Amino acid sequence: MNLDLQRVAYCSHALRPELALQTLAEILAVSDRNNARDRLSGVLLISRGRFFQVLEGARQDLDRTLRRIEADPRHRDIRFVSRQDIQTRLFDQWGMVAARITPSRQPEIDGVIDRCHTDPEAAIQAARALLDDQRAA
Repeated sequence: MNLDLQRVAYCSHALRPELALQTLAEILAVSDRNNARDRLSGVLLISRGRFFQVLEGARQDLDRTLRRIEADPRHRDIRFVSRQDIQTRLFDQWGMVAARITPSRQPEIDGVIDRCHTDPEAAIQAARALLDDQRAA
């Protein structure tokens, strides 16, 4: 058991919502590389100019990454909605992954992001379920 392992979740808004999908591709490319280096795992959801991200890893690696996220000019209104010590990762198979945005998935992704403020733990579990459904399809 690693007592230093944590899960952090935040919500934010794209500074330029019209570029959100392009921004997603850029974020995923850089995040996957950085997260592999820092031994972080997680998921990023984006819809209608809103972000919901969950990151897991060692406290010091998360803190360093969160400072980069807070300084990132591509989004605003960052609100950390959850930070907790964990024993196991939910997103251990992914350095950084995003749910595929398709017309059929859009309402589900919107629902997860909507819940990030009111019930962040349910939103985290729902994000994992989206990835499981995506992988099974």
